[in-house]
Amino acid sequence: RWSDSQIFLVRQAARLLLTIVKPVHIGRRAVQAAIGHPPNRLDDAHPPKPIQWPADRVIQELDRDTEVRCQVVVVGSGAGGGVVAAELAERGIDVILVEEGRIFAASEFGRNPEKNLQEAYREGGTTLALGRPAIPIPLGMTVGGSTTINSGTCFRAPERVLKQWDALDLPTDRAEINRLYERVEKRINVQEVGEHLLGGSSHVIARGAEKLSIAHGPLHRNIKDCQRSAVCAFGCPREAKQSTNVTYIPDALRAGARLYSGLRAHKVLVENGRARGILAAPKKGGRTLTVHADAVVSACGTISGPSFLRSAGLRNRHIGRHLTLHPAAKIAALMPEIVDGWKDTPQGYGITQFADQGLMFEGAFVPPAFASIAMPFAGRAFTEVMEQFRHLAMFGLMVSDGPNGRIYQAPDGRPIITYWMSNKDLKKVQLGLQILTEVFFAAGAQRIFLPIAGEESHDKLETALDVLSQPLNPWTLELMAFHPLGTSRMSTREKNGVVNPDLETWEMPGLYVCDGSIFPTSLGVNPQLTIMAWATRAAEHLASRLGA
Repeated sequence: RWSDSQIFLVRQAARLLLTIVKPVHIGRRAVQAAIGHPPNRLDDAHPPKPIQWPADRVIQELDRDTEVRCQVVVVGSGAGGGVVAAELAERGIDVILVEEGRIFAASEFGRNPEKNLQEAYREGGTTLALGRPAIPIPLGMTVGGSTTINSGTCFRAPERVLKQWDALDLPTDRAEINRLYERVEKRINVQEVGEHLLGGSSHVIARGAEKLSIAHGPLHRNIKDCQRSAVCAFGCPREAKQSTNVTYIPDALRAGARLYSGLRAHKVLVENGRARGILAAPKKGGRTLTVHADAVVSACGTISGPSFLRSAGLRNRHIGRHLTLHPAAKIAALMPEIVDGWKDTPQGYGITQFADQGLMFEGAFVPPAFASIAMPFAGRAFTEVMEQFRHLAMFGLMVSDGPNGRIYQAPDGRPIITYWMSNKDLKKVQLGLQILTEVFFAAGAQRIFLPIAGEESHDKLETALDVLSQPLNPWTLELMAFHPLGTSRMSTREKNGVVNPDLETWEMPGLYVCDGSIFPTSLGVNPQLTIMAWATRAAEHLASRLGA
């Protein structure tokens, strides 16, 4: 009754309380068994050859204030930092890798997604962009960065994006770019998702798209011996996803690099106007690590990177600006048949026909506890939906957006994210929801759940499209975003960006940026492969400078 109250504050308070109560209740193993989701299906999951972390090269806790020397210190271990560290170390460069998160064993992943969210995501997955509307941005904070907890989808930058960069005079020689992509793809085993790994929502979408003559098909992912655990976003319990914690970072350590985990780099050391190292310490305080180096690589990410650059005294006006997010929405559908969404590969299937319109559609699946939050009901209506969990299909869409956001810095150094969705991008979201609605009903959906407050449930195509034909109110949309980009963008002139084409900052020699913040436009596709390719290129240039 409270959640349906006509009093706004009562209704909002009840729904906020339910976002806490629902996942706690549905996350219980007995409840999952009752709704038909096997709670023990990953109990025996383990990698065939677990990673062995060399104790002499991995320091997970400081027993005293420590001062060390290297040639290059890399801050962050995700798609940018992990790649740079390995490429440099294998060329004979002495590398130290510093990561705020910790190492997770495969046995810690997947079995308790709620715990994984709390421990392996920054701020427990509560990072939020404030604005029109407020948008959560889940970010990894673990050795491997967000590659450890993403869904592994791998795209090359579309040709239309490269043409935009051509117009900015950026280095986009296609043969060179293809060489870099091929090098990365081979190393992380990028491949098209096989039919034996598809099922669940992928089959539903394929059926609907086929009826509407819409192009669809399996996507490419970085996987090896995948067993379809379907918890990619909470870490792979079998180490089948070839994230940097499985590939590049162990390779870097074997080549002589050192890894300090659990330490937050909070200051760049500067000597005579040049970056010469960093200071780092545990987030809650403790022993300090001082690293002296010939070069510093910031791979902190699009959100945390700007404050780290400012700690070096950089004042470039572009730092923290031009933020793009790839805003994303999803639709859940109640199907007449059993779907068993966990018998599928998350983001393993897609609708690709509308990419040139700035729309990508990719598969989605979340464990029952998180699906419960997305269901906009309480009481009997909620339990009736969740009891049909095996019949639920889900699919998502994301839009290629404009530079609508900005990162500010709080007095304590934390990022404050603002984002104001443009009307142009809002119309893309609207079109995407219309297309996905038609696909689900063409596939035979009995009922769909739109991510629009007050207009969620529809059992007829006509009523859903009637809602979606009206101008969308952005404040009522339930969105997420997974690909923040652009806050330290690359340019051929200092007045136009933060880093030059070699990814060295214009203001300070010896300080480099290798993460998603360097891209001057939205990519429109999952960015990890492109981040890795550009990080490879930067490592090659830096190694040459240092005389590898």
